[in-house]
Amino acid sequence: MRILYNLLFIIFGLFYLPYFIVTKRYKYGLANRFGVLSKRLKAVSSKGRVIWIHAVSLGEMKAASILAPLLRKAFPSHTLVFSSVTHTGNKVARTIATGEEAVFYLPFDISTVTDRVVNILRPELFLCLEAEIWPNLIGSLYKSGAKIVLVNGRISPRSYSGYKKIRPVISSMFNKFSLFLMQSEQDAVRILALGAPRQKVHAAGNLKFDLSLADSISKRQEIRERLNINDDGILFTAGSTNKGEEEQLIDCFSRLRKDYNNLRFLIAPRHIERAREIEQKLARRGLKSIKYSQIDMVGCESGVFLLDILGELKAIYSASDIVFVGGSLVKKRGGQNPIEPAGLSKPVIMGRYMANYQDVVNAFLENEAAIQVADGDELYSAIRMLIDDPGERKRLGANAKDTVDKNSGSSQRAIDLIRSIHPA
Repeated sequence: MRILYNLLFIIFGLFYLPYFIVTKRYKYGLANRFGVLSKRLKAVSSKGRVIWIHAVSLGEMKAASILAPLLRKAFPSHTLVFSSVTHTGNKVARTIATGEEAVFYLPFDISTVTDRVVNILRPELFLCLEAEIWPNLIGSLYKSGAKIVLVNGRISPRSYSGYKKIRPVISSMFNKFSLFLMQSEQDAVRILALGAPRQKVHAAGNLKFDLSLADSISKRQEIRERLNINDDGILFTAGSTNKGEEEQLIDCFSRLRKDYNNLRFLIAPRHIERAREIEQKLARRGLKSIKYSQIDMVGCESGVFLLDILGELKAIYSASDIVFVGGSLVKKRGGQNPIEPAGLSKPVIMGRYMANYQDVVNAFLENEAAIQVADGDELYSAIRMLIDDPGERKRLGANAKDTVDKNSGSSQRAIDLIRSIHPA
């Protein structure tokens, strides 16, 4: 089975090689991906008692940042190492890791490569965030005796539908896990239906409800001053937007600015490399925009901004008056995380396509803590209503913060359950 999977993986890689070259998707960390680890990583691992944390990208690594300090406290004799697939995830991991820890890129899922990496690291615990399931890596870890834990596990409807078609294979892999810490009851039900052992599955909650927000709150005034927004100004931020919805957002702003001179607009694309593309879309509508990185050089008279710097969105949310959560007006994206702006007491608007965060969305809607819209027209009406009614903005934001607070605590639950299978 491993030989067949290795062959299929290599064929897939060769088939998509032109795409990888053009997009530069694997531009960084190529040596790591083939199992060549740095001297530093080898030295860190040689100390023994390693906990390997894997988070595929930016969002998952943020969740890992919540867990890391608790793991250090719960397992003081262990050393943490972090891996990611993407460059953005790697950059965040480097801000989380201490001087005694190490960061690298996840190796390709080829058995000889994964065996080599696992034999070097010799982890006692492998914690994978959300839904990172790599057959050869799981096999190498299991063979080495490492305990494998899915943390903040999530099975989206789309993934669930695909996994069901290969349930025997998935079930066999799940038997190698020691623990499944799922975000919600629905995620727990789905992973049980796919063959995960019942006694190993727990609905522990969503780690992202525990994200620390204090550092961003203090930046509100600083950011508003940089954007030249006074106390009467209203900043509408569209966060983590995806292709296909910016046009609707731009249309809403164009209509609204005719009646509201104090309205300002900031777009933060999910992938910052799209900033130039969005700049051109704004220009076609007669809107001059300013990249956030260039404000100090060119000023900000236009009142339309493009976030082109990683790691600033949370701070931008703190300075905002109304927030739209992206990836939710386009059917195939599944939405982005609404917890960060909600935790900052911001009134949150989202589209109807939020399958990736449906349980989170349900919690907000049940507590009147967010507005969900079907299309651009409803989005326009929702923004207009919130501009006209400061009291409703305040009420919606307070309910959002209350919902986040009520759902916090999952990180400590995760630590307690991990310790139940692996005492320090």
